[in-house]
Amino acid sequence: MKKLTKLLVAGALAFAAAASADATTAKPYRVGPVQNYGALGTSGGEVISQKTNKPAMLRGVSLFWSDATGLQYYKPDVIAWAAKNLGIDVFRFAMGVQYYDSNGGTSNPMEEGYSYMTSPETYISKVDQMVQAAVENDVYIIIDWHSHRAENEITAADTFFTRMAKTYGKIPNVIFEIYNEPVNTAWSTITSYANTVAGHIRQYSDNLILVGTPSWSQLTNYGDVTATNVAYVFHFYAGTHTVGTFGSRISAAKKAGNAVFISEWGTTAADGKGSANESNTNDWLSFMETNRISNCNWSLRQYTSPVDNSEEGSAIFAGNAFLTNAEDLNNATYTASGTIVKNYLSKYKGSWADSLIAGNTSGSCHFNSTTVTETAGALTTLLKSGCSYTSSDETVASVNGSTLNILSAGYAILTANDNSQSIVVVEKEPEQIVSGLSDFTCRYGGSCTQSHSMVNYSGTSDYETLLTTSFTTVQGGALTFESLTPEILTVKLATCTNSKYCYSALNSTAVMAEFTTVLGDGKIRVTAPAVSGYRAMDDTITVTFAKGQQRIYSKFKNRTLTFGAVTEANALPDTMMAEQIPVSYTYNGAEFSPYLQKVGTTIVAGTENAIVKITATAPETDHYEAFEKSITVIVGDSAAAVNKDEYYATPIISKADVAPFRTQVQNNSLLLQVPQAGLVQWTVFSSLGKVVASNKEHMSAGSHLISLEQIPTGSYFLKVRQGTNVGSFHWNKR
Repeated sequence: MKKLTKLLVAGALAFAAAASADATTAKPYRVGPVQNYGALGTSGGEVISQKTNKPAMLRGVSLFWSDATGLQYYKPDVIAWAAKNLGIDVFRFAMGVQYYDSNGGTSNPMEEGYSYMTSPETYISKVDQMVQAAVENDVYIIIDWHSHRAENEITAADTFFTRMAKTYGKIPNVIFEIYNEPVNTAWSTITSYANTVAGHIRQYSDNLILVGTPSWSQLTNYGDVTATNVAYVFHFYAGTHTVGTFGSRISAAKKAGNAVFISEWGTTAADGKGSANESNTNDWLSFMETNRISNCNWSLRQYTSPVDNSEEGSAIFAGNAFLTNAEDLNNATYTASGTIVKNYLSKYKGSWADSLIAGNTSGSCHFNSTTVTETAGALTTLLKSGCSYTSSDETVASVNGSTLNILSAGYAILTANDNSQSIVVVEKEPEQIVSGLSDFTCRYGGSCTQSHSMVNYSGTSDYETLLTTSFTTVQGGALTFESLTPEILTVKLATCTNSKYCYSALNSTAVMAEFTTVLGDGKIRVTAPAVSGYRAMDDTITVTFAKGQQRIYSKFKNRTLTFGAVTEANALPDTMMAEQIPVSYTYNGAEFSPYLQKVGTTIVAGTENAIVKITATAPETDHYEAFEKSITVIVGDSAAAVNKDEYYATPIISKADVAPFRTQVQNNSLLLQVPQAGLVQWTVFSSLGKVVASNKEHMSAGSHLISLEQIPTGSYFLKVRQGTNVGSFHWNKR
């Protein structure tokens, strides 16, 4: 329904899902609607709990389009905050597919890299991250094909939802919304699309499926989708649609045995602009409550986008700043629309923990549901005297006599000897941070990734690499280090004495790893005890010792030669730069070329127009990987080359001389050395963990300098990620 302008941004989409994130193995850290209802389904005109077969009603929010503005809120911390503070039962992942056009057209495409069609795998990663957030917060997630022309995208949609169902089909939190808002599409076309997609979902999952209806999901038609557990979508915007005009459509659908789900509603006009119509909104809220219709408000974002300065009256938060962490969200100002939504959600925010054990609380051993933090330790006053208890999850909380030991985030039902039940919820606390500690690789010859080096730091070994000069986390926890693979590396404390490489650590004690020169993945365990507000650290980093990468002289490069020309020396060197390893050459795949010759280490051009692909190879050795790289040498005019067919039949080999991933601050700018083109995310955190600045963009291979002049003086922590490459370090701006 909303008409949006194209976002003119230079960057492209990047996702920051941790490599270890896996929604399929996640567990809830709180008690919410999912523990109570389980997977949702339908019965007649009602959305029901498949666990209890009773009607279920959800209240929540829709995220904004997954573009440069909306994606800022597609974060686990935002969902955790919304579940705890707004009391949402559900959130909607409004996955932009390809076009914004609200008329179903193709004139307003999403920026390349921000749509599913241009970045499918990055969206798969983001979905996994957000399903995990839903599981951990025990709320529902609607995976929404946010399109106005899905019937034209049926192959992509079918592939996507089949994959989603196969991966997440047994996770009760997941709801599939297979079509956002059809426009002028015939109902027969929509049902044909829905039957195809829903049919494949049903091969793997019985979870609730939502189907959009004609005229921007105005419920002009419904029924005829053959899959079970299907609800039909209605959308309203109170400034455009009234209960008096549209409420009867919902009532008629339900009366005819078709469940209805309002997956998107707003307080403003249908374009999302203007002011909130409070009177009409209140009519709709009463209607939804009376008829127990699950619903999601559009949308969880701020009023003004700093990306293109567009305004969204239906936004929940005021201002123009992205609010992506708990501190900012706690201090947020609400729009008029947001105030209505906040009050509505808060009004119905109840205790899901109490609901879960309802009917099992009679008995003197019962105590009220209790929430504690991960670092609460031993609780000696919670359990009732003279009672014994059994914990449903001893990894979360275990009972030892009259003491309840808090062990990890989650929840545990404590069943007493009088059969009464009580619940303890253990809230997850944030992790401690250690500057510069992340996986990295060092190679024979001294080069390392992630801004590390392998040199003689302490004067005792050429195979040392500096881990950190900090002995505490940023939050103050005392660090300990242990090598889990002493055959590959050891960990030691040593004084940094190398004036060339120690920099500010010169003559200071540092934590170092020393390689034994055995190739392989070294594992270092890093631990720190819990400190106030932060849980204990127990992480393992991988430090790999690998063979070196051979290098060839820089004169081996693409070039154009005139007839009979002779290059400088080392255009075709006889050996590699390391260990004098011999180099072999082929010319368009052959041992020799009639169009040029290798004379010594020079190239002598022939007298015919030609294109020659020269491939250099060197064998693997005990210390170095094999080498292979191709260049193209043009003799005369390439357009008139007599051997074009021969040249184009030969593959180009470009594996060689790939610069490592490096990050550092240089003159108040972030210097990034990117080994290959791809999506890069960088974030600057304050010493308190608040996001000060961040960006995600597509970068070409090479060096990039990003100004940080706008950041005020202070102490910061920087983190940069490209794929599996991660760099992090402290920065004191003066």
